[in-house]
Amino acid sequence: MFSTKTISVILFTSAVLSCNAWSQGMRRAEQKDQTIDEAQRTTLIDTLKKSMSKKYVFPEVANKVNLMLSKHQKNGDYKNILSANTFAETLTKQLQELTHDKHLSVRFESEPIPEVLEGQLPTEVEQAKEKQEELSFMKSKNFGIEKIERLSGNVGYLDFRGFGNTEIVGNAIGAAMTLLNASDALIIDLRKNGGGSPSTVALLASYFLPPETHLNDIYNREENSTTQMWSVPHLAGPRYDKSKKVYVLTSHFTFSAAEDLSYTLQSLKRSTTIGEITGGGAHPVDAQRLSQHFMAFVPFGRSINPITKTNWEGVGVIPEMKTSADEALKVAHKEALQQLLTLEKHPGKKRDVEMALENLKK
Repeated sequence: MFSTKTISVILFTSAVLSCNAWSQGMRRAEQKDQTIDEAQRTTLIDTLKKSMSKKYVFPEVANKVNLMLSKHQKNGDYKNILSANTFAETLTKQLQELTHDKHLSVRFESEPIPEVLEGQLPTEVEQAKEKQEELSFMKSKNFGIEKIERLSGNVGYLDFRGFGNTEIVGNAIGAAMTLLNASDALIIDLRKNGGGSPSTVALLASYFLPPETHLNDIYNREENSTTQMWSVPHLAGPRYDKSKKVYVLTSHFTFSAAEDLSYTLQSLKRSTTIGEITGGGAHPVDAQRLSQHFMAFVPFGRSINPITKTNWEGVGVIPEMKTSADEALKVAHKEALQQLLTLEKHPGKKRDVEMALENLKK
């Protein structure tokens, strides 16, 4: 259920639909359907076209989308759609088929969405309530940290499921990185991570990079401005030794902010990506209220990597070592052990790595 917080908040993955449980937030898992008539459909499409013209990252693509929507209206393609859920799903399918933008979508909400005037800010009471709800939700997800483990051969493992609000999850990330600091190599599992906050991406990336490393730029089309993302100078835990190998696991589910971390560490040659090509969503999103029960998630900008001068939109992050998502952890663990075996000088530690590798092969 939506609070009265300003609807137009910058989100990185709120437009991810069924593939991203994190995008659900406080929403109910299932929406009760409603009947929608022609007048409502017309109003929704007209409002959507205005949002596309004003917000969408590529104006020329927005024009194509609006022409497509007008054509479907003129042909009467929507007249038999009486289900609100079906209408939202139909629009989302059409939008994504034309743009190939997986963030661009329309969503039906059975609970009323409050109307918020442009520039209107939530009251202190509303802000406090929103923050408490978010904190409660993030606690239930253990701040995105699904599992921390010490694998055989002293290889660290972090199963990270979502990039929550930096202020809320920062200390938990610091605690996790403190526990993992003694490992000789680290595997970061993003196979079930659908995204989240770009600021938290920068925070986690900072544990593997020197302070004030240029990570990413986010261009805002409407404001014609660019926000730079840098690694932070001060952290809640120790930085991971730059000489230690880092492996990032990916799947087709890995999306948005999770791709941001993968792409950033890969482009800086700080990690090796292992698994499947990721979902391919690099556009930050603005949530737009279309009516009392409909939201549009319109990408308003694009990520620009300072090294590649591009991003992973539509193509995904390409792993250096391609394998199935199911096999990625085993492949990464084996690769880490093999690398450690070539470097380790201590006889006792070397024997531990050899035994771990032998057992893994079995």
